[in-house]
Amino acid sequence: MKKIISTILLMNCILPAFAFEDYMLVSKAPVKSVMVENNKILEAKPVFTIDNQKKIIILTPVSSGKTKVILTTAEGEKIFDIKITDKKTTIKPQEGFEYFQIDTPPEEIEIPEPPEAIDLPLPPDNGGKN
Repeated sequence: MKKIISTILLMNCILPAFAFEDYMLVSKAPVKSVMVENNKILEAKPVFTIDNQKKIIILTPVSSGKTKVILTTAEGEKIFDIKITDKKTTIKPQEGFEYFQIDTPPEEIEIPEPPEAIDLPLPPDNGGKN
């Protein structure tokens, strides 16, 4: 029993839990290429939408550290400095791009209230005949 408890305690010390945040990076101009300096820290995946504008990139942290994402658009090359820690992800802003955390909706979105319950009339009683 002592071996099991000590193994569990040792695993908790060795394997820390990370709360990495996925981000969506949105460009005003179509993105031609996406390159990450260190794929062991961050993965960047372009998303092609129905209208095929090629303006969305999903950023998925893999481990803690610093890296750069290089995007090529029609307007030129943009470099994003990204720092990932176990508590938060920091992205240096660039003009012409917006980014937000995927798990948290933007502040301007309102969730509508459900409609009120409506009392419906009872069906007529036909004495059990169909």
